Amino acid sequence: MVMLIHRFLCPPLSFPDKACLISGSQRLTYRQLAERTDEMARCLATQIKPKEVVLIKLARPLEQLLYFFAIIKAGGICLLADTTTSDEICTRLFQSHNIRLCIDSRYTLPAMQAGSLPRILPQDCFLGALSSGTTGTPKIIWRSHTSWVSAFAAQSRIFNLSGADTLYLAGSLVYTANLNACLHLLTEGGTVVFASSAMPRTWVQEITNCQISALFMVPANYKRLLHALNAPLTALTSLVTAGAKMDLATLERLLIYFPAAQICEYYGASELGHVSYLLAKDILAHPTAVGKAFPGVTITIKTDQTIWVKSPYLAPAYQPEASVGDLGELDENGFLYLWGRKNGLINTGGVKVIPEQVEQVLLSCPGVIQACVAGVNDALRGEKIYAWLVAPSLTTAQVLDFCRRQLLPHCHPQRIIFLQEMPLTTTGKIDRHRLKNTQA
Repeated sequence: MVMLIHRFLCPPLSFPDKACLISGSQRLTYRQLAERTDEMARCLATQIKPKEVVLIKLARPLEQLLYFFAIIKAGGICLLADTTTSDEICTRLFQSHNIRLCIDSRYTLPAMQAGSLPRILPQDCFLGALSSGTTGTPKIIWRSHTSWVSAFAAQSRIFNLSGADTLYLAGSLVYTANLNACLHLLTEGGTVVFASSAMPRTWVQEITNCQISALFMVPANYKRLLHALNAPLTALTSLVTAGAKMDLATLERLLIYFPAAQICEYYGASELGHVSYLLAKDILAHPTAVGKAFPGVTITIKTDQTIWVKSPYLAPAYQPEASVGDLGELDENGFLYLWGRKNGLINTGGVKVIPEQVEQVLLSCPGVIQACVAGVNDALRGEKIYAWLVAPSLTTAQVLDFCRRQLLPHCHPQRIIFLQEMPLTTTGKIDRHRLKNTQA
């Protein structure tokens, strides 16, 4: 197997007239995707050189993917950003990561085309994943073709997916787990359908009308989908989730409403790729575990209880072994359990946020004297981002306006509480435990 993320678009095409991407009334076949991205790549090759980074800031998934594959064919590296990402953050990205080009709603392809396209190698990087970094320069994790494609065969087996499937995605491709799910099924020759709305009732209609056989969602979205269902959906055969732990109540309802589906949860990270997985029966038997090692992965617990991963799926800069600071243990049967993270990451709807970095931004806001940020348990999202501030002259609206300009969208505080003074521990540090109990 050629380890290139766009290999399925190279001739000869296996399924030229089969629909590969559907979004609302828009539809692309494999042939159309291959031909359009070839033409776009030749245009882009007059603007970018191999290994240069291109920022994609578009809302529509089909347009995102057309440029995504065109950039890769032209030898570039894609960096996907949410359309609500502020100009200030984009400017910092350009300055710190030497980004060559920004493709947004104002961008127009050049009329000229290059005579040829560069040769792409499996070890070349094709993607930059924005991490949860939130201050002046968000961290970027660079991904090679091999580090993603090498996991696809195992994903097909474990997730019960093949080219016969039609996958439904209800989240943004900026979230790398959604992008990975999409690219994996395209390499298998399947069809990917994107939700046309954020409303779960629309999801139910589209799942039925498009004859969906597979879903990938974070647990919070599965909860929303279940609330909108009135009857079981018996045609689905694969449900995959990641980004946060699936609770037993949600799993039990999924088993009722999707009786023919294999349900699988996996644990991973942008730096590490797929680390471990659980099928439904394992979740029921080991509800607090995050699974056994993904094929090809070796998990080690160091003396400080930090989880270390050795894997072919690691991002190039993290090979051959890496840790993201998660703490945990392995039981005698090989099941991995997470205890949390050293720096107390907030997990909100499957997106990881570093609270200390949000605090640094808030402290740079004129009028903020003290700031503390933490995650507070939330039934839908897993955790909400709470910010406690000592800022006598400011309003919630003023703080949120500052955050919109200085923070990535997923890092905005979802609740702001103003205090006259911060509670302190006996050592003089901010008492985060007491603050988490101060939610009114």
